[in-house]
Amino acid sequence: MLIIGEKNALECRILDFCSGGFYLVFDKKHPAIELNKNIKIRFSIRLEFELKTFEVDAQITHIGSTGVGVVTEQIPATTFNALKKIASPGSLAPVHDSSGTSPENLNQENYKNSFKQFLIESLPTLIDGFFVSLGDCLDAANTHSEFFPTSSAFDDLITTLKLNREIINSEFCCSVIYQVDFISSNTEKTSEALYHESLSLIEKEDFEDWLNMSASIRKLKNYFDDELSHLVRELCRVFGVFDNTVNNPIGPAVLCDSFREIFLQLELGCNVKKAIYNCFEKTLIIELPNLYKQAIATLTKFESARIVASGYSGQGSRSFDNQKIEKNQVYFNDFLDAEPLSGRKVVQPITQVTGKLLNLLSETVGISADNGYEESSLPLGHTQAVFNPAEVLSAIAKIQNDIAAKSNTHLDSATLQKSLTDKLRANSPEAKSLSVDDVQRLELYGKFFDALVGELEFSTDIKNYLESIYLPLLSLPLQGNDFLDSESHPARKILNQLAVLDPAIKSNRVIKNTNIKNTVEKAIARISAESISNPKVFAEVEHELDSVTKKLAQSNDANIKRIIEPYEGQQKLEMARLAIQQEVDKRIAGRSVPSIIPTLLDAGWQDLLVIAELNKDANPDEKLSYLKVIDDLLFWLYEQESFLNMQAVSIHTTLKFIEENLGAVCPNLFKRDSVIEELFSLLIGSGVPKVRKPMDSVRIPTPKSNPNIIESERAAQVAQLQVGEWLIIYKGSEGFEPMKLVWIGDILPICVFVNRDGLTKLELSKTELAQLLENGGANRIESLDVPLMDRATNQMLQNMHSKLIYNATHDAETDLFTKDEFIKQLKVELIKLDSTCHLLCHIEVLDFRVITNVCGVAGGKQFLKTLTQLIREQLPDCDLFARIGDKSFALLLKDCSTESGYDLFKKLLKTIGESRFQWQDKSYTIGVSIGLVPFEQRNFDINELLQNADAASMSAERSGPNNVLIFTNDDENLKRQNKIYEWIGNIDKVFSENRLFLRCQMITAVDETSASHQHYEILLGIKDENDNIIPPDHFIPAVERAKRMPEIDQWVITNVLMWIENNRNYFDNIDGFAINLSGQSINSEEFLGFLKGILESTSVPTNKLVFEVTETVAAESFYLTNSFIKAIKQFDCKFSLDDFGSGYSSYSYLKNLNIDYLKIDGAFVKDILNSKADIAIVKSMNEIAHSLGLATIAEYVENAEIREVLKTIGVDFAQGYGVHKPMPLSELVVDLPSAPFFSFEDTEFWGF
Repeated sequence: MLIIGEKNALECRILDFCSGGFYLVFDKKHPAIELNKNIKIRFSIRLEFELKTFEVDAQITHIGSTGVGVVTEQIPATTFNALKKIASPGSLAPVHDSSGTSPENLNQENYKNSFKQFLIESLPTLIDGFFVSLGDCLDAANTHSEFFPTSSAFDDLITTLKLNREIINSEFCCSVIYQVDFISSNTEKTSEALYHESLSLIEKEDFEDWLNMSASIRKLKNYFDDELSHLVRELCRVFGVFDNTVNNPIGPAVLCDSFREIFLQLELGCNVKKAIYNCFEKTLIIELPNLYKQAIATLTKFESARIVASGYSGQGSRSFDNQKIEKNQVYFNDFLDAEPLSGRKVVQPITQVTGKLLNLLSETVGISADNGYEESSLPLGHTQAVFNPAEVLSAIAKIQNDIAAKSNTHLDSATLQKSLTDKLRANSPEAKSLSVDDVQRLELYGKFFDALVGELEFSTDIKNYLESIYLPLLSLPLQGNDFLDSESHPARKILNQLAVLDPAIKSNRVIKNTNIKNTVEKAIARISAESISNPKVFAEVEHELDSVTKKLAQSNDANIKRIIEPYEGQQKLEMARLAIQQEVDKRIAGRSVPSIIPTLLDAGWQDLLVIAELNKDANPDEKLSYLKVIDDLLFWLYEQESFLNMQAVSIHTTLKFIEENLGAVCPNLFKRDSVIEELFSLLIGSGVPKVRKPMDSVRIPTPKSNPNIIESERAAQVAQLQVGEWLIIYKGSEGFEPMKLVWIGDILPICVFVNRDGLTKLELSKTELAQLLENGGANRIESLDVPLMDRATNQMLQNMHSKLIYNATHDAETDLFTKDEFIKQLKVELIKLDSTCHLLCHIEVLDFRVITNVCGVAGGKQFLKTLTQLIREQLPDCDLFARIGDKSFALLLKDCSTESGYDLFKKLLKTIGESRFQWQDKSYTIGVSIGLVPFEQRNFDINELLQNADAASMSAERSGPNNVLIFTNDDENLKRQNKIYEWIGNIDKVFSENRLFLRCQMITAVDETSASHQHYEILLGIKDENDNIIPPDHFIPAVERAKRMPEIDQWVITNVLMWIENNRNYFDNIDGFAINLSGQSINSEEFLGFLKGILESTSVPTNKLVFEVTETVAAESFYLTNSFIKAIKQFDCKFSLDDFGSGYSSYSYLKNLNIDYLKIDGAFVKDILNSKADIAIVKSMNEIAHSLGLATIAEYVENAEIREVLKTIGVDFAQGYGVHKPMPLSELVVDLPSAPFFSFEDTEFWGF
């Protein structure tokens, strides 16, 4: 609170502070504030469990549009320490075995020392650059002699600084290098300057001086945003910290403040120091790109720290899921420095992401197994000893020796964990167990190996090799050597090399006298036998295989080059023919011409032109001379005889030229001579005197156009194919084989593929390829040129995410869909249904409580499994099957008439009635009641369908056990359908009467204290004939049924852009609009043309437009959607994937879809307060999105409690009634602030 006088108090926030002043910002427009006015600043800080209020006297020294700078005489020590405490960096990510002098700690100390040595060699460059430009910078700043009244004063300063150059360089380097010790420590630094990326706590002598340097720091941070993000990621990886807690020793704040501390000791005026700081800032802009590039390269060479993933933290440390920096939202907000979340491209270490997913998997298994949602925990006081690393490695070595002689032996993580524990306990008299960290690594790397061996395509030989080195590979992370996180780790490179060598091993290929299979087998044998005790073997083997891999790659490249050379030649020839044909068509197509012209061309003159076109680079005039012949003949053949007589010499010369050159391409002498004779008779004549032969004419047809029309999804897919992509193609008796696209014809409609060893080619026309894609004979696959490790980790993440989704959407006892998932899938199915009859079935189990009372919980679970299996066997063609209650099931049968459905369920009841449930030594009858609801239209109310099926089941139950009853439909559903058909007839009327209008709903940051973001989703509104707003529940389905959604989308886009142009001042103050696009629009070439045209012509900033596409549309028409996105991305627009998690959730397609935002399906958000399954799913989606650099948006945020859960999870943005209720777009201006947001480039405030 900023207090002026006795009563005038203004709400504000402290954005930055130092010992001499504050920088305050206002969220709302503030009244006029006088410069140099004495004020009080009152604020509260929560210290431990007590909220303390502080008050400081100050004076306003700067005024800007959204904030003020105030100076204080001296902030009391208790107040300043409280501010420092709340602004200090958060705790660090737990680092394994952090106590004592573990190998991990020694490694990190060595890395710090190496990094210091790098800085010792590199930092002097910054000071050297500063002194090179110092004179010119100060001279430019002193244009009006405001800093140095005389030239001698100017020269004295330059001389003084240069005399102290070595001292400045030494102090600067020492100050920066000192910070390296605090990269991965939460111990407070003891130097005079304290640094924090979001809040500067700088001991200062002069407030103005601090403001000047603060401006430079923020400018540099924005300027080098990408480089700093990359550098921070490497620091996090090497030293085991999070990007929001790492202390970057060469960030702009450290460099600038280290520099500033030196000049605080000199008695210089504020303006002089400001000019010096500007000079240093310019030096950093020039020098930092190289420094950061070299620093990243240096860090890349270091191994990753052993980070303990979520839920596996040791005692006293926080898990990843709970880790966060506590911030007081009233006082500190660094959103102005934050990277826009839509541009997030931060990639987390793979072990960190998978660690989180492992925890979520454990949670969902517990959720599925226990509807009471009880969390498991270790017993209090649990202090069981654990096996040390040496013992674990020794046991792994023994297991490796035991299975060395066996082939195809793979131990999954659970089996290996048991074998390892048994082996360890057999040799240990003390009761011990594996550590939590080791258990996690066994599970994590087990899942990685399952993805590697089980789901990626390899030859049998490679699979055997991988099996034999599984334990040696596993020993690496158990020694703190996580090769999943290190791009340069030799084990990682070896696995990538094996994938490259696989085809050559399979064919027993020999390259330059080297038998590849023999070489690899020796290398694998060495790893298997030696590497557990000597990890250096991996580096030595990698070096051996690198030479072989390079030889193979060179051989494959040479083979591919030989294969495509003939096609390149054919294409070049076809392009030449096309170019010549176009030249000929320009002269004769669509016209009546002398018949001798096409005769001459057919006799070989057109071939001469093609040859000249091919040789145009060497002889550019040849083609022109041949074309001139055609042009001259066309001219002469229509001229009068008198003119031809004057041109006789030229005509004879041309005819001789034709005769000489035609002989080179026309082997038929008779044909050649007849053409020459015909030309002579037409142009010169025969007999005495010469008489010209009458000319015959022929009409040359206009060539037919051949537009490139995309006729289908698969044709579009072929058009999008690029050289280097991989497809798996059916090759008859040989089955499916991965093939690489190595050549695509531009003129020739041909695609050429080669197999993995580059020796076998496959030629397909584009039509043939489109047909194969259509019928499943060819499918795109992930590029096999992508390193194996990347493919394996992608597959592992996909498997873990899919398993998590499966656990959360399937019933644990029956393995059927849950009720929520059944409803979700039913919605998807209803959209696809045609007008034939379909059946929804409700099955209620009778006397289930009796079974559970008599047989117990275990018996009840087995009963449900037995009944589920029985229903599956009797109804194998059921389309959807779910357990929707304790004793209730639901089924969907598509394209099933009422009569046939009734017969099916009567047979089911007969089978159930004859069956008995056996439990221990007793047998029980099974009784159910079944209700059926037939329906014929797509647009049904799902809840109504389920209610009707339940009602029919209850009626059947009243008739006795094992009965089936068909629901008698009333007129309500027919009324609904008639309403939709009525709307179909009124669509044009709605347009003509202007009954559509635009609404909007805000999307904003979940955590408003760390980021400020505000964009709006555009929604469609509709009014009835009396101008009353009505829900679009019937109108939208009617438009979809009539296939007129592109018209709606065009109307929305046109009117949104019109609103923006008319309200530009307001639009400039928000982050943009999100506009929904229907699947019909995405698949429409006409709509794409409309959108491209309007974006080209508009003056609206298109980088603030986001187009939303639903996950269902994107997945079902992936290639058309991707092509659409690519076309619109050229206008700098963004894309959001809506309703993510609604049924597809494929990591691979999400990774390849060029989107910016991921909107989490509101079905997982609305009940998140009561559903741990929903929490786990949202966590997983958020982790997957962030691992791909996507920002997340949660829908259906209905209250502050849901928002708080999402904040804990780390979701970026929120949308829903708890954030902002939809409103007419025309009223949006009422809620927008009239003052612009504060910017650190605000020259009015800073006085620049």
